[in-house]
Amino acid sequence: MSEKVLVACYGSLRTGQANFHVNARGGGVSIGEGFTKENYNLYRYNGAYFPSVSLAHNDHGTPVRVEVFETTEAGLKGAYDTLEGYSEDESYRFYNRTQIPVVLDSGEEVVAWIYHIDQDLPDWAVKHGDWVKHLSEEE
Repeated sequence: MSEKVLVACYGSLRTGQANFHVNARGGGVSIGEGFTKENYNLYRYNGAYFPSVSLAHNDHGTPVRVEVFETTEAGLKGAYDTLEGYSEDESYRFYNRTQIPVVLDSGEEVVAWIYHIDQDLPDWAVKHGDWVKHLSEEE
């Protein structure tokens, strides 16, 4: 049986968003929403219609809003890595993947994988740290 892992999703994988269906393909089940324990910068990736988080930049002074999904190692390396363009081979990688602490709204602290691109994109900052809120503000 494959080991259970957690994935922190901040963009299109969250409930109600365009790629939410990928969670089912990866066997992902939501265990709740929360925030990254540390402050990270959230961006609209170079003006594209998807977000990126930089773990290397935190000058916005805010944690990032996430929804955490429980899946298996196989689901992580299958559906999730495929969507995010993650490969063990760095020459074929779009997003990076790192484990970080997340504080769920319930107060529970968990460790979850997060996909990130460590570029500073100040012209495309989402300073409040919530991609879904950002999309609703654009409507």
